Amino acid sequence: MTSINDFKTDSKNARKRTNQSATLIQESLKRYGAARSIVVDENGTVLAGNGTFESAKSAGITKVRIIESDGTELIAVRRTNLSDDEKVGLALADNRTSELSSWDNEMLHRLSMEHDISPWFEEEDISALIGESTEKIAPEDFDELDDNIKTEHRCPSCGYEWSGKTH
Repeated sequence: MTSINDFKTDSKNARKRTNQSATLIQESLKRYGAARSIVVDENGTVLAGNGTFESAKSAGITKVRIIESDGTELIAVRRTNLSDDEKVGLALADNRTSELSSWDNEMLHRLSMEHDISPWFEEEDISALIGESTEKIAPEDFDELDDNIKTEHRCPSCGYEWSGKTH
């Protein structure tokens, strides 16, 4: 057993909770207690379950039980003493709070520039989330490039870098 304060949220988390989602996760934890595990790395960074972690802290949960795993086994949390109504409520709360979360488009864009996220997103999905065109444009399609412009953007398809006009 260890303290919940020994852990920290993932600074690269691309999922964010809406106020409604965060409130419902806290409400679920208060009504039914903890029932979902989180995944942490060897440094105490929460890799999966950041919303559950943050809400658990807010709900006053102070202890974390660590189960070591190399990923070759499924970890099950067995909950006891739940009524039939509480079991239904817990299952609904778990699924509904996920639906109410949203993607952090800026972080998703940064991750797409640094990592291959295509196994989880179609190219069109990434474009819709980060607001960029998936149309591939080759650098030679541009009439002239100004090397004095400060680069602020990079096309994930062809690598072309650009910035807005400077005054």
